[in-house]
Amino acid sequence: MIEPAQPEAPTTRAYAYRAFISYSHRDKTAATRLHRTVESYRIPAKLVGTTTPVGQVPRRLAPVFRDRDELPASADLGGELTAALQKSMFLIVICSPASAKSHWVDQEILQFKRMHGDTRVLALIVGGTPYGTDMPGREDQECFPRSLRFKLGADGEISDTPAEPIAADIRTDGDGRRLAYLKLIAGLTGVKLADLVQRETQRRMQRLAMVATGAMCGMVVTGGLAFYANERRIEANQQRVIAQKEAAAARAASDYLVGTFELSNPATENPRTVTALTILGRSADRARTELSDQPAIEARLIGTLGRAYNNLGLTNEARVAIESSLPEIEKSGPDGAEALITLATTYLKQGSLEKAMATVRRANALLGPDPKQHTALRAEVAMAEGRTLTAQSNVRAGVAAFDRALAFYRATDNVPPKDLARALNNRGLLLSDDGQFEAADKSLKEALAIYRRSVGENHLSTGRSWFALAQNSFNAGKTRTAEVEIANALRIERIVLDPDNSIIADALSMQGQILEADAKLLEAEKSLREAIDIYRKAFGRPHFSIGIAEVYLGLIQSKRGDTAGALATLADAKHNYDVGYGKVHPNHGDLLVNRAMVLAKAGRMKEARADCAAGVDILQKTLGAEASFTKSSADSCRKVAPAS
Repeated sequence: MIEPAQPEAPTTRAYAYRAFISYSHRDKTAATRLHRTVESYRIPAKLVGTTTPVGQVPRRLAPVFRDRDELPASADLGGELTAALQKSMFLIVICSPASAKSHWVDQEILQFKRMHGDTRVLALIVGGTPYGTDMPGREDQECFPRSLRFKLGADGEISDTPAEPIAADIRTDGDGRRLAYLKLIAGLTGVKLADLVQRETQRRMQRLAMVATGAMCGMVVTGGLAFYANERRIEANQQRVIAQKEAAAARAASDYLVGTFELSNPATENPRTVTALTILGRSADRARTELSDQPAIEARLIGTLGRAYNNLGLTNEARVAIESSLPEIEKSGPDGAEALITLATTYLKQGSLEKAMATVRRANALLGPDPKQHTALRAEVAMAEGRTLTAQSNVRAGVAAFDRALAFYRATDNVPPKDLARALNNRGLLLSDDGQFEAADKSLKEALAIYRRSVGENHLSTGRSWFALAQNSFNAGKTRTAEVEIANALRIERIVLDPDNSIIADALSMQGQILEADAKLLEAEKSLREAIDIYRKAFGRPHFSIGIAEVYLGLIQSKRGDTAGALATLADAKHNYDVGYGKVHPNHGDLLVNRAMVLAKAGRMKEARADCAAGVDILQKTLGAEASFTKSSADSCRKVAPAS
């Protein structure tokens, strides 16, 4: 954690600003969000007024100085900055490859250290690699400016003594946004991080209890409505048996949910420190021990817990929770199918495709042989199968799975519109990959119409539906239509998402590909570079999406005659594919074919033919020789780099 700084007699000095945010203009979005978060953060009431090494804890941390907004127009910017640094109690450095290369960020850190010493400098990592300069091949990813990495010497200059800054890491594979901000708040107030986390947890637990109460009431109402709707179709004796079964299940579920919130040790456990993860873990343990004689209820609850874990990104926890209850899930018959669907989804998220497919088959077996029963669950099983087949690049079987899902959804009463649209969208994208562009367009437009009716024009699902249409139009060679569709997607996504969201980068990458194909190279390059920049910040590590954008950027460089630059960009794309996919993927073959195009344009035909042969070979092994994309790539190779 970031330890509270201990400035000399902090309570006796007047500061105009709690902190000064130093950042590169490329990180303006992160700086704006940090500025807003810190100034609006409400210190928990029980901590306000307590004395820490940096003085009494205030109610608010405003004002915070952000130089690009706070500075007036002035010819003496150096003087303004120096005054603001002098009046700031702390310095927060937003760390990224851009800030590490920024002369002004480095100078702001140096000046602040000269005024206040090293101990009041806090860091927030938003991208890049800490100490990348010490890692061969990753020097350009260094995120710490030099003045942050090294201590101030006695002469007032940065020395060669490592400062070893401790930073909060906002990225999802670091601290995450919430914990990173709390670490900074702890540093700015001198409050222990554990105390802040505890108080924040209390707030969340109060909200969680309200949600849980509402959910339990909803379960009772929904269950009652469902029973009423079905009772007319059931014989009198069946009604009585089912009523008794449902009543017992309701009592068991109610007792279970209430018991989950009981303290394991009232003498030592503080109810205000119990976290959501504690509840989830306790729920899974209790379900296995207390509901072992009621496998249907255990299966339903464990499946719900698995989905909750997956939504939090905790796939290992989801897998362990469900795998530990597999014997009871298997005993529960159709009631266990939902838990197995969740487990299959978990395996898919973790890249275990064979396990995912095997689990899909087990879920299907639990539903029995009659296709007219459990149609909603059968649709979800088919969706899980289709997604797994998509990941395996098995186009034909994937389309068939989505077709089954659609048939089951349409045979189900009151199916949610978004479920139907989701199946149509997945089906359309796979049809497009198979070269069935007209059929794909029909499926995708039906999905778009459903989204527009059910969730509205400016909804993320609608935006993603426009994206899918643009991708199909692009694959079909209809670049002008694709331009309009991808513009619609971007318009919506920029409204509903933060500007550094990777979903926006997906649309920008697609826009760049479309514009490149339409020979609008300047506009294409702008979109692709913006996409790559967002991807790097969002992922903080190599990712296949970066590679996809880089392939098209390399083609643009080649068309401008920059063969060396194009090959360097394609080499980085391969690195992103290698790390991102972890194995040979069809995109490796596509990259080699595109590299052959670059080499052929430069007259290096022998190398071009070798890359074409290797690329087509990968496509044949991964997609199949008869796949539309394999055939079109082989045809391109024959035209550009024919065999000698």
